[in-house]
Amino acid sequence: MQTQRSNTLAIALSTYFLLLLCPSPPRAAAARDPVRSSCAEARYPSLCIQTLSNFSNSSAKPLDLAQGAVKVTLTRTRSLSLYLKTLQSRTAASAPKRQRVALSDCVSQISDSVTELSRALNELQHLRAGTFEWQMSNAQTWTSAALTNGNACLDGFNAAAAAAAAIRLEVKRRVTDVGMLTSNALYMITRLGDTGRN
Repeated sequence: MQTQRSNTLAIALSTYFLLLLCPSPPRAAAARDPVRSSCAEARYPSLCIQTLSNFSNSSAKPLDLAQGAVKVTLTRTRSLSLYLKTLQSRTAASAPKRQRVALSDCVSQISDSVTELSRALNELQHLRAGTFEWQMSNAQTWTSAALTNGNACLDGFNAAAAAAAAIRLEVKRRVTDVGMLTSNALYMITRLGDTGRN
């Protein structure tokens, strides 16, 4: 009986000392960064993280991130629209006809994008439980249309071979930038639709 108690005590002490010597399991990470985890699957994850950096290390929900992504995209699209209108008025007299037509199309398409992104943002800001899926579908459709407009603008302007190289490159850079933001915004809206209103 005494030997059995001694063995039990020895085993208990050995286990205790082993537990003291073993490194403790890593603590659960503090709260996961909602931006990094949400942007991981976006088409342009680094841009997504940079765009939504104001939400880092916060309790931001998918709705906050979707609205934030659309707001940033809308702001940048408005800036692009203004740039294109200014470029159009500046080159109206001197640019070759093909370039003028391409630029005019771009102005119209990007202006449409501003309207569509505004509608998408409005839907996201007024979501209701009873119409959630329908509103999400609207937001996705309008954001997707804005993305298509940007691609059409680029295609038309790239076809205008007579356009000055510097102008063509600058238009391409700005439209591509907005396209990347729009793609990420569409991803965030789709993600919100998949996760629900939270």
